[in-house]
Amino acid sequence: MTELLLLLKNKGIRKAVVIDDVFDEAPRPDELDEGDWTYFFDDLDEAGNVLLSKLYPSYEDTKPDDLRVSPQFVRVLWDNREELPGSVGDYLFRNYENTKATERTGLDALVTALRALGLMCTTMGREIHEDARNADLVLIDLFLGFHQSEGDMERAILRVSELLADRAASPPLVVLMSRSPRLREKRNEFRDRAGLLGSTFRVASKDELTNAGRLETILTRLANHYEDAKRVAAFVHAWEVGLNQAHKNFIRILRRLDLPDLAQVRALLLDFEGQKLGEYLLDVADRVLQHEIEAEAGTIKAAQELNKIELAKYPAPHLAGSPDLQDLVHRMVFQNAERLKLSFESETPTFKYGDVLQHKDENSGALTNDVLLVATPACDLARSGTEFVLVLPGTLMSLAAADWCYDSTITKTPIIASEDGSRYWIKWHLKRRQTIKLACLSQELQIGKKFDRLGRIRDIYTTEIQQRLLADMGRIGQPANPPATFPVSISLFVMAPNATELPIAGDESDVAVCFVGRDTEGNRVDRLVLREEVCDALRGMILDYPPDDVHTIARPSLVAMKTDSEFFERIERGLIEVPLKDGNWQPEKGADNKVYFHILRNEGVEEGYTPRGNKRNAPFVLRVSDIHSTGDN
Repeated sequence: MTELLLLLKNKGIRKAVVIDDVFDEAPRPDELDEGDWTYFFDDLDEAGNVLLSKLYPSYEDTKPDDLRVSPQFVRVLWDNREELPGSVGDYLFRNYENTKATERTGLDALVTALRALGLMCTTMGREIHEDARNADLVLIDLFLGFHQSEGDMERAILRVSELLADRAASPPLVVLMSRSPRLREKRNEFRDRAGLLGSTFRVASKDELTNAGRLETILTRLANHYEDAKRVAAFVHAWEVGLNQAHKNFIRILRRLDLPDLAQVRALLLDFEGQKLGEYLLDVADRVLQHEIEAEAGTIKAAQELNKIELAKYPAPHLAGSPDLQDLVHRMVFQNAERLKLSFESETPTFKYGDVLQHKDENSGALTNDVLLVATPACDLARSGTEFVLVLPGTLMSLAAADWCYDSTITKTPIIASEDGSRYWIKWHLKRRQTIKLACLSQELQIGKKFDRLGRIRDIYTTEIQQRLLADMGRIGQPANPPATFPVSISLFVMAPNATELPIAGDESDVAVCFVGRDTEGNRVDRLVLREEVCDALRGMILDYPPDDVHTIARPSLVAMKTDSEFFERIERGLIEVPLKDGNWQPEKGADNKVYFHILRNEGVEEGYTPRGNKRNAPFVLRVSDIHSTGDN
């Protein structure tokens, strides 16, 4: 605890607020039972009616049905419940007070634990308090309301958004809590709608937070990476501010183009090029807006701060899944589908450099996996200066982890997403290049029986395919694709004394991903990244596992494993490599070169399997199974 106290102090985390409707000063009308109201009015004697007339002047003139839904009347009853005659007040508020007392016990313990860590901790109900606006740590209930409805969740999201309103560049840490079983289901929605960063956000049940060890673990992880998280937050905020300013600058420049200017552009350029004004101006606008974004000093400065992040110390992800990096690549490589609507003259489609056409089956009309890339130079297509179009055939292939490759000697488009969400990569067949008469191709596309336009690859990526002879010299200036993430499930088996593996943790989806990228030598590497709580569960299971329950040969490895903190850090940081081929047994070693795990991919081990030889020298076997998505047309 002392270490955490110093860590919080050094990171500038001084103030905390716990937000829960249990801290409301009075109940709301909808939190009181309808039947209890009936007993309340029936049991209220003459003295009680006189008292209420005095406390609430409009009491005599208001119907009971209106009184029971009046927040002001409920507040009066609550504040004066000790003065009400008999037990009418106790009966009306009994259920509310019992529920509140149960919840309050755990939250009071949480507040005490936070104060023991040197934090100034305040509490807040559904109405915002000014003390909460400068809190460095916010713990908030998923549902700010008795009924745990969508409206109660909306209120919680609004409260967090209000606390973040003026602190987007330096946000507080937020822990979302609840007793509701819907906490895990709603956490991603809450984070996204409240505008929270994953690195400043954690989710825990209220029962977990009453465990001092669990609370300390959560706060340690948040605090350790707080400075880096604020750098990311500052970058996102600077980008948003810079984009708004770039937009204003860009619109000011664009407004200067008057009709006479556009007429000259048409007469002196576009008539010769054979290009329409709308598409040309959109091309120009793309580049000018990018220039204005690059001019924003605040964005550049925030990007420079990102370089200070020590990525070698990044934590395990907390929420399910990982950023959809494949989607970023798709957006980098392909124009937005809406832009293709500009490629029509009246009802006649026109072709552009980089168009990808998808074949249809001649009999059924169904889309096939065969595609064509329009590789004729853009200027020839624009001016209709060619009778034939150079096209490159390709094949759509379902996208899996094994297909994510950085090898520049393979001509491929790494990803293309279809309208139904299916993802593919495209294998281009260089030796099958051909030419098709432009008029015929245009007619076929217009009729729609033979082709559909699937998408359009951006110029620089099309040029790399077109200039195949330059492939071995590297990319032609485009950014390298980010690593890709693919979902996997994991199964852990223990090497029992009789050398038979028994499952101690079954397959679970939504807990792990493989990051597919390349190492410093340019070779493909797949790394296993587990969610934060999975790392904790795995560590706890290993620490608690009796050495006598593993095979004799593996016992020294298990003993060493229990004290090897660096190994567990490697698991958290996602540094565990997964075999590239199915069925390979890959040893994962730790201290003194002892084998802690054998890692398998997709196959090679089931319950009851008896390994032989050196396969028994590790206490555990971890099977990583790819989760394949269906990509059929």
